[in-house]
Amino acid sequence: MVIDSHLHLPVDYPDFNTKKEALVAELRKNGVDKGIVIADSELESVIGSVRDCAELFRGSDMIQVIAGISPFISYEQQLRLCRELLERGDIIGLKLYTGHESFYCTDHVLSPVYDLAAEFDVPVLFHTGWDNTQYSAPDKMKELAQKRPQNRFVYCHCFYPELEQCFRTLKDCGNVWFDTSSVADDSRICPQIKTALEAAIATMPERFIFGSDFGSCSEKVHLDFAASLDITPKQRALFMYENALRVYKI
Repeated sequence: MVIDSHLHLPVDYPDFNTKKEALVAELRKNGVDKGIVIADSELESVIGSVRDCAELFRGSDMIQVIAGISPFISYEQQLRLCRELLERGDIIGLKLYTGHESFYCTDHVLSPVYDLAAEFDVPVLFHTGWDNTQYSAPDKMKELAQKRPQNRFVYCHCFYPELEQCFRTLKDCGNVWFDTSSVADDSRICPQIKTALEAAIATMPERFIFGSDFGSCSEKVHLDFAASLDITPKQRALFMYENALRVYKI
């Protein structure tokens, strides 16, 4: 089995139904069994708002949805919507776009998000790496993870390209999982990314989740990169689907 745990609706299609069809076709073409689509935190978006994505994939056996949420955009309204969607089983987690938006993962304003996730026993995801890295830097994530042991956190992109710093800082935070989406985005640095990832998977095999960031990145490139990793069959099974089944309770 293969689960791609980090997908977005593709932008180059005229409406959400054709975006959905294109995404499902991509998964089937690449032999991916299940996927997790992450909605935007915007109320209107080409990759789909929370409401758009929840409605588009409601009842799907193949696709689950993560809600994007922002403390800057109709926050109370979005919290209420996420509660309703969690109660109906239409979403399986919440995502904060730290770095894309200017708030720290440790900001007290996010407490309602963390409380909601803990109440429904779903993970909270974070955008990390690239520019504006300070908002969810590994030391900030460690601080949050230690303060909120009741939560499960997913650290998307592994603070790309500084994976070694990410793994070194967060290795003792057992309530943080690493989503490897986008890490194969630049072929020029893939060898060093591969070395860092193989070493970390060897020591923390139950904390890695495969994702491609399809919609922004190539799913096939990330599947090929995952296949190239020198890891054991058990580690590969954990990475490619077993950890996602457990973390997201699929």
